[in-house]
Amino acid sequence: MLITRESDPIEQMRISSPWRTKGESSVLCCSLAMPPKAIVEKLRERIESLEGTAARCACIIPVADDIDARLPQGGLPAGCIHEVKGTSLAAAIAFSAVLAARVAGEAGRILYISPDRLLHPIGVDLRRLLAVSARRPPDLAWAVLEALRCPQVSAVIAVLSGLDLTESRRLQLAAETSKATGFLLGHIASAPLASATTRWKIAPVRGNPGQRLDEPLWALDLTYCRGGRPGKWMVQWRGQQLQPVEMHAPLQQDAQIALAG
Repeated sequence: MLITRESDPIEQMRISSPWRTKGESSVLCCSLAMPPKAIVEKLRERIESLEGTAARCACIIPVADDIDARLPQGGLPAGCIHEVKGTSLAAAIAFSAVLAARVAGEAGRILYISPDRLLHPIGVDLRRLLAVSARRPPDLAWAVLEALRCPQVSAVIAVLSGLDLTESRRLQLAAETSKATGFLLGHIASAPLASATTRWKIAPVRGNPGQRLDEPLWALDLTYCRGGRPGKWMVQWRGQQLQPVEMHAPLQQDAQIALAG
């Protein structure tokens, strides 16, 4: 039976099929009269409604204008898990700390969880930061899970790797329930986290002679973004802001080499 609605340019055709999954009663068919752009936008709306993108993006955090244009709803979704991998752990921590501070705002709390106490986030008000050290991997994973479940925590930065699908999904569900935002850090060569909303790669890049130590230059690669689009940038932390830097040929080559590890 063919069902059409004047208010919806996409027709729904009810079919019987032995390959249909339980509860599936229709297949979307796009009218040939529709322009390609309208078809893409309509299908995007349907996909987002199925994935719950709008619900995840109810609270978004600005990163930088050029980067926000690639992210769903124009910013980084809060209340979910983001993966940040770096050729340098210090760069991954610093970038995550910048984003976590924006998630927390002026009153939120940030937890930094790692196997040791050698590196700590920069750019964060230490009065709102709690550092937790856990040497055994099971204890580390437990601490991250409990931190994400805590309603008093705004953001969690954790040096954590080797999670299986069940463990990573458990962290994602904890973040969605409490609205805390998790940044899970690892080496750039490690296996990707299964349930991350975004996946980033970051590497420090050598700047111009005389560049300030507190104004690092990073090659940034958004390799995956649910509901958004991947992209690559060169950014510099300056004046408490992430500022995109024009990638001329020599700098672009340096960025490729840096991200390659």
